[in-house]
Amino acid sequence: MVRAIPFKGYRYNQKKISQMSKVVSPPYDIIKGEKVDKLQAKSEYNISWVIKNKPQEGDTEGKNQYTRAASLLNQWISDGVLAQDDEESFYVYGQNFTVDGEELFRFGFIGLIELEEFATEAPKTGSFSGVLQHEETLPKDIKDRFSLSSETMAYFGQIFVIYPDHEGDVDEILQDAMKEDAIIDVNDDDGVRHRIWKISDENNTKQITALMKDKYVIIADGHHRYKTALKMCKEHPELDSARYRMLTFVNIDNPGLVVLPTHRLVQNLTNFWEDDLKKKLMQYFEMEVLKTVDDMFSLMDKRFKDGKHSFGMFIDDGKYYVLTLKDIKIMDEMLQDKSEELRKLDVSILHTVILDYILGINKKKLMEGTMSGGGYVVYLKGIGDAVDEAITSVKGDAQAVFFMNPTKVEEVEAVSKNFECMPQKSTFFYPKVWTGFTIYKLE
Repeated sequence: MVRAIPFKGYRYNQKKISQMSKVVSPPYDIIKGEKVDKLQAKSEYNISWVIKNKPQEGDTEGKNQYTRAASLLNQWISDGVLAQDDEESFYVYGQNFTVDGEELFRFGFIGLIELEEFATEAPKTGSFSGVLQHEETLPKDIKDRFSLSSETMAYFGQIFVIYPDHEGDVDEILQDAMKEDAIIDVNDDDGVRHRIWKISDENNTKQITALMKDKYVIIADGHHRYKTALKMCKEHPELDSARYRMLTFVNIDNPGLVVLPTHRLVQNLTNFWEDDLKKKLMQYFEMEVLKTVDDMFSLMDKRFKDGKHSFGMFIDDGKYYVLTLKDIKIMDEMLQDKSEELRKLDVSILHTVILDYILGINKKKLMEGTMSGGGYVVYLKGIGDAVDEAITSVKGDAQAVFFMNPTKVEEVEAVSKNFECMPQKSTFFYPKVWTGFTIYKLE
């Protein structure tokens, strides 16, 4: 059962904060280095001061970036910069954005979910319900978020979940709320417009809770944060508030629900030979040679629409390649213990056949991969200058880049309902849900 309930969120007091664009932030996991500096330079009250407070020389177990974050949060509340809403509310969250020249709008609602362990089997009776995961996670991120939550006793970033509402019953309530003026309206530097509306009418909040009860939710983005919340719940059994976590819920059928690919940059391999790689690849893939990167992506898209399993590849030999799997039966042999739905995923094929079997990048080596560098695999989100950056990297010190088609939402749903996990960074739900619009404090 999914129990979604309204809450009295802490929000920036707009009598003291005149420009909300200066205090909200992208999620913690995509702001690093200079991005943090730029956000913090916008305002002394930017939420990044809390979610990404930096370590300092002389930090100790009792005085560090997490204790500083807690002090800032408490000071902001004391000074009235942050104030708690008087009414239990759900918060409608809408985002206007553009992908490939198409203008889109995604909306959902922010609320609390009563925490439960990830589902591992279907219920014996009744409809399918519960909390499902779809990606593997790295433990180091859980440690970091747990330290922040433990010191601040608050949740800042959203966990983004999708749920089935094929009849649009919940959406109808949200759309009615959006007829009113938004309480927050912010444009970010990437051209995404973020708006928040509040639903406080008790009849509407009770109806949303009732409609969500028999549904299931799939974590689209925020696996680490959900696991952190489960750990917090166990560490603080005395707090009823610790049984809940703030999420953004979006209908699977929302027309603005977009999944973009995450590409894989390969580096730091010893005994890497381009001719040897191509020879091994041709055992399992049809290899087509293209002159330009645009030709490569055009052919990848055609193969994708034809239901083929294809990847783009660049290895700095002046050519671009499209690799199309010859026979899916190889996955039946290599992943015998996994479901058909998982075996047929492009990302499973890439990781199993190419990264692991051909290049020798096993799960242990994958654990060293990051979104910013180091390790054997670097994950590059398929937006902005990612493609050009990847190609430049291969022309430099990296060895190869494999370009992906996106994972489909229905594939995410199918694998999750089998209680299986895709490889890490299998999906990139765009745009990200931002941090700082609402805060849930454990009190």
